[in-house]
Amino acid sequence: MKPVLECNCLAAGYDEHLVLNDVTFDLHAGEVVALLGPNGGGKSTLLKTITGIIPKICGGILLMGDDIDTLRVREIARRIAFVPQEEAWQFDFSVTDVVAMGRLPLSNGFFESAEDCKAADEAMQEAGCFDLRERSVTELSGGERQRVLIARALAQETPIIFLDEPTSHLDPRYQVTTSALVRRLAKSGKCILLAIHDLPAAASMADKGMLVYDGQTSDLMEMRDLLESDELDEAYETGFERIVTADGRLVVVPTGTANSATSLAAGS
Repeated sequence: MKPVLECNCLAAGYDEHLVLNDVTFDLHAGEVVALLGPNGGGKSTLLKTITGIIPKICGGILLMGDDIDTLRVREIARRIAFVPQEEAWQFDFSVTDVVAMGRLPLSNGFFESAEDCKAADEAMQEAGCFDLRERSVTELSGGERQRVLIARALAQETPIIFLDEPTSHLDPRYQVTTSALVRRLAKSGKCILLAIHDLPAAASMADKGMLVYDGQTSDLMEMRDLLESDELDEAYETGFERIVTADGRLVVVPTGTANSATSLAAGS
């Protein structure tokens, strides 16, 4: 299967400050890939560079076979929807207004056609924020705003979705529903790339993962293999205990001890 996204020897950063170097990986339709690593490691920088929010320093990015340097912003936005960690709202937009903004890359005129309204309503239903549709975004909690941003991305109807810490503001109920939503989106054929600190959530959502730390990235590998690897301890500079639950899930718990030996509490 041909990749929907290809990064080749990508270098990313801000002005003269190099954050990541020699990043190479491919993403395919129908898979969920998690970027793991400590704060400041470059996960968000990588997402923003691929979407063109931050200019790349060097290297190549192919988006559905096209060199990203040849694509206009509108063309990129028709292929990648980006959900940031948070967004500051300066105006008193309603939730419906914000979600409908996701239709802008697809609209040739004003974005309130019947098709746009239908897509926005369906996106809000899917993201669990339809009941908030008439509320102002300035009145919402952090978790509610996060669900609205996810709905906006869904309304954009792109084949690729980037999520930056999608569960950080959510309570346990919505963490579970967001994880299930990500899996449904992948099953429908979308490619999902997410930056995330929550290792249990990453394990439940992602098929594959990659560590981002110290200006570098690990190999892209199966999620379970990544969580079992010693490189996870190295990246976070702490030890982890690996526990296999009764239903076969791998749970990774930080021990606070650097380079501690891993253990499989069951099934070993």
